[in-house]
Amino acid sequence: MRNQAEQSSPKRSDRDRFVAFAFAAADVLIELDIDFRVSYATGATQALHRSKTNTLIGAPLVDLVATEDRDRLRATLEAIPKGGRMAPIRVRLAGQGSRLVVVSGYQLPDFESHLYLAISFDTAVPSEARTTLARRDGETGLFEKEGFGALVGERLETAKARGDDVELTLLDLEKISDLRERVAAEEIDAFIAGVSETLRANSVEGDTAGRFDGNTFGLVHEKALDIDAIKARIGEDSRRIDPAGAGFEVQAATVDLDAGDAAPQDAAKAILYTITKFSEREGDDFSIASLSQGCDLMVRDTMSQMAEFKRIVATGNFSIALQPIVDLKTRKVHHYEALARFESLGRATSPFSLITFAEETGVIGEFDMAMARRSVALIVEAEARGERLNLAINLSGRSLGSPAFIEELLAFLKDHDGLRRRIWFEITESAKIADLAATNVLIQELRSAGHAVCLDDFGAGAAAFQYLRALDVDVVKIDGVYVREALSTPTGKPFLKAMAGLCTDLGIAVVAEMIENEETAEFMQECGVRYGQGYLFGKPTPAPDYSRQGAGEVIHPPTASALKRARNG
Repeated sequence: MRNQAEQSSPKRSDRDRFVAFAFAAADVLIELDIDFRVSYATGATQALHRSKTNTLIGAPLVDLVATEDRDRLRATLEAIPKGGRMAPIRVRLAGQGSRLVVVSGYQLPDFESHLYLAISFDTAVPSEARTTLARRDGETGLFEKEGFGALVGERLETAKARGDDVELTLLDLEKISDLRERVAAEEIDAFIAGVSETLRANSVEGDTAGRFDGNTFGLVHEKALDIDAIKARIGEDSRRIDPAGAGFEVQAATVDLDAGDAAPQDAAKAILYTITKFSEREGDDFSIASLSQGCDLMVRDTMSQMAEFKRIVATGNFSIALQPIVDLKTRKVHHYEALARFESLGRATSPFSLITFAEETGVIGEFDMAMARRSVALIVEAEARGERLNLAINLSGRSLGSPAFIEELLAFLKDHDGLRRRIWFEITESAKIADLAATNVLIQELRSAGHAVCLDDFGAGAAAFQYLRALDVDVVKIDGVYVREALSTPTGKPFLKAMAGLCTDLGIAVVAEMIENEETAEFMQECGVRYGQGYLFGKPTPAPDYSRQGAGEVIHPPTASALKRARNG
């Protein structure tokens, strides 16, 4: 029903307004004049504002949204071409906390440049979008690389559902470094802010733009967008502020985001992985041009590898090998580490490289969950045979960054509550953890459920002690590099002894990797290390795959004699 308080003298028929309104289901219809002031409004208008006057007529539309979103909304409105439409964008309402609305619009070419906007209350913002809202570049407000990558999947999914064609364009503003030498800092800041608003305004939903590595920007946009015009505008702005009048030319490359039959989220991960790999290349002439030439091929190859990895996980085409961790004093096995082994890869691919690929493309969570299920099945079967098997299961730092993954893991573990003391978790790739505080909360959920947690590869990298301080764990595993160096360098022993002593003082047990002879084992004991892992005590030995055994066939975990054969073999 039309809200009479929100009407002005109508200049157009209700039929015309209905045509403008019909392109989207909405809670509110608003008409804006040439100055972006409200000239007509109908629908649930009271929910948009808290004005005592109970009217929107004459109010600037941007005043209805939160301060931090006003420039973006204004730039988006200004970017609507005559007779064109405005892609939906999300903005926060003024004075209403983080409440979001979705605004989309259209300009009818024959009606004095007035705009028609449809506004919907965003009651179901995807959880992933909520996560990425905070992951922005501090200077521009654009999404940083990881946040942008997560958002691309959502935008691709929406575009696919609508049948829209979208592309990703990367822009290189490398020459801005030269401009900084000639232009005052405040003018550069204003210039970058203008670039950011231009990219956001022209991206799908008005907020699918990112800043990746200082001078490289990107946006997801409709295929019809005139990228050359945007490049020209940025170039003109750079010349305008340059005392020498030179400015710079913007380099750009556009990548087709047609994911084919692939899931949009997988396509987004492949694209982010590709961008990261290109930008991380050292000693190479990286440029947007080189990315443009090879990106499509690399994206498709990445997606092919991701599909293969998912197939391996889905079909269970992997096995587990067990390697013992022993008490260095008693030489008794304390527990085993469960290590992945892959079958029928079709090419020479090591477990390490495949796992690393899965971590870098963001599909490791599925495999970590599959490994947990397979490992627990080993423990359950051993229990049924009257044997005790303690296993350490690897979890990627990337997986731990997902509350949804932890929720699924804890739900699974709850069904095996009686085995919790036998199930350990080793956090691998801890250097990839972006939010240590949030990850620590998830780690404590595992520990509260009765599972010991080990920080793997401790000492690898300058931030090792930062992780130790931020993550409350039960065990640390010293990286094998430090174990080797402790024997070969003058400072090795004091350094290793200091690390072990710090952990002991904190009540954290220590495991040393790559112990391959008695000399190293004795040396680790001198340094205060309690547990050891390495070929001296046993190579990784194939675990029994009970799911593939006959009902009457008994296969035990590695015995002492098997470990001895592994050491000698």
